[in-house]
Amino acid sequence: MNRRPLATRAQVAEYFDLSPNTVKDQVYRQVGVGRLAFRVGKYLRWDWDDIDAYVAAQKQQKQMEAA
Repeated sequence: MNRRPLATRAQVAEYFDLSPNTVKDQVYRQVGVGRLAFRVGKYLRWDWDDIDAYVAAQKQQKQMEAA
């Protein structure tokens, strides 16, 4: 099994072309990719599989709205 390391806030911000503070705000408000975050010790982390599923769901929703 080939696992990817968990994503950091900086990596998530870079992936979505957001500022790290925007991602932090989304975590606080529990919206967008912020609601996918979880704590590992004192650090916030994201699972890349959750991020991939989130992106796929956003694409699907957009396609359904267009139909």
